[in-house]
Amino acid sequence: MSTSTLTPHVETPPEPPKGERLRRAARIARTTVVVLLLIAAAVAGGGYVVRERVAERSMVDAGTAVLSADPVMVGSADAGVIAQALVAERDSVTAGQLLARVRLTANGGKAAPVQEIRAPGAGVVTSILGPGAVARAGEPVAVLYDPAKLVFTVPVPLETLRKLRLGMRATVRGPGLSGPVTATLAAVKPEVDGATGADGRLTVVLRPEKAALATVRTLVPGLSFAVTVDTTTAPGGTPAVNSA
Repeated sequence: MSTSTLTPHVETPPEPPKGERLRRAARIARTTVVVLLLIAAAVAGGGYVVRERVAERSMVDAGTAVLSADPVMVGSADAGVIAQALVAERDSVTAGQLLARVRLTANGGKAAPVQEIRAPGAGVVTSILGPGAVARAGEPVAVLYDPAKLVFTVPVPLETLRKLRLGMRATVRGPGLSGPVTATLAAVKPEVDGATGADGRLTVVLRPEKAALATVRTLVPGLSFAVTVDTTTAPGGTPAVNSA
């Protein structure tokens, strides 16, 4: 007696139309692209955050700086009385310009000579004695400053000073500036007795870069500004703490 094996018949589902296959492939491709873009954005965003954090750590808040200039004192070696003042405070003067006339103290019966006080160089007048004021020997009749030599000075604690080097670039913000200006750490003012200043601070001198000088020279000494220093600049510079 013979036996026969029955093979079950499995029906193959019909293949979807070609248009449906193309639409399905397009959906998969779009999903893949979106996933890849999200991954790329996450990586880029993470890198941006890391760079921002590194940048934040490299910026040191140096505190409040004051716009300063060395005074140029102009006077007479002899005592006298101001006969005429020819300029006023805040006036700009040129080298050799006549500032005042001083009637010197009479010598015996001779007529008192008049001495002319002239500017030794270009500058801006910060103070001048008025007519009738006594001009003492060796004391200034007028005080000027050179706007081309304006600097920012900021008292910095030793802890902060140890992070700084000569030549580092600083960003300065404050009144009279339409935007931040750049200055270079030029020097640390030494103390006369070799000690630090009040509450353990030394004065850092920041010199405006040439591009900022045209703006800075229009400002008035004494104004205050916020300063941050980029410690990634001037990697080979002399440590500021060693230059005092």
